Amino acid sequence: MPKAALSNNLQGALWIIASCLAATVMTVGVKLASDGLSSTQIVFVRCVLSLAMMAPFVIGTGKNVLFSRHWKKHLVRGAIGAISMNAGFYALSNLPITTASVLFFSTPLFMTALAGPMLGEKVGLHRWGATLVGFAGIVVVVNPTLDTIEFAMLAALISAVLFAVLLIQGKVLSKEDPPGTLMIYFMMMATLASAPPALSDWVWPDQSLWIILGVLSVGATARVYFDIKAYAVGEASAISVFQYLRLITIAFAGYLVFGEVPDERTIIGAGLIVASTLYIAEREARRRKPKPASVEKMQE
Repeated sequence: MPKAALSNNLQGALWIIASCLAATVMTVGVKLASDGLSSTQIVFVRCVLSLAMMAPFVIGTGKNVLFSRHWKKHLVRGAIGAISMNAGFYALSNLPITTASVLFFSTPLFMTALAGPMLGEKVGLHRWGATLVGFAGIVVVVNPTLDTIEFAMLAALISAVLFAVLLIQGKVLSKEDPPGTLMIYFMMMATLASAPPALSDWVWPDQSLWIILGVLSVGATARVYFDIKAYAVGEASAISVFQYLRLITIAFAGYLVFGEVPDERTIIGAGLIVASTLYIAEREARRRKPKPASVEKMQE
């Protein structure tokens, strides 16, 4: 008996999980590289290396991947992505890795809020509830106070808002253009926008920094591709909550690389986040199961 195919939203969730792992590699790399380089230079080198990694793909698929009827929208999306990336890398360079990453987790909330007006998706109470539970877990971890607001924290929130817009735009554009087209336009715009500030105060990386920059560029490029695939097949309001899993992977990476040990608040918050994502996955699986004929008749 053939196994039932995964639903679109569950496929999207798996792509999001892969994105979380790639984002963790990128995040740790940015923090390590920030000891010797400015955030704008890290962004610029990351974009140049990512374009180089994509060159074989362009050659293999042909120059048609560079053409799109929606090229203006791609350019706008690339510009938004450049601002989001520079703001995010600045935050990672100037905040503790956990603080910056937690602030980035506001993206799914913005995704849920924007999915209705931008995509016309219906967001049910269960999705809102699960998202709010995840947000409560983030609040527990952060233990926020209003005594001071650092510019780096504001940069992290700006990055999160723009990244939500970026993902939604990618979902719309992916209906007619392949992921390669979205990635190439994104990287070209980000490279152009990041070049002036990076080159104006250039510091030549040493060998160890080049290795770090190369690894984080691989992770960053993979993350963009995984996100595009995720939101191309799944509903943004349903799968964006799975981004919360990144808190777990980053906390683990923080322990391995920086010797950070999660405190009680982090453990409790992580539990709430994991519980919310598992609830979404379980409910989505049940929702996609075919209903018995008797139930369908009752609903007619």
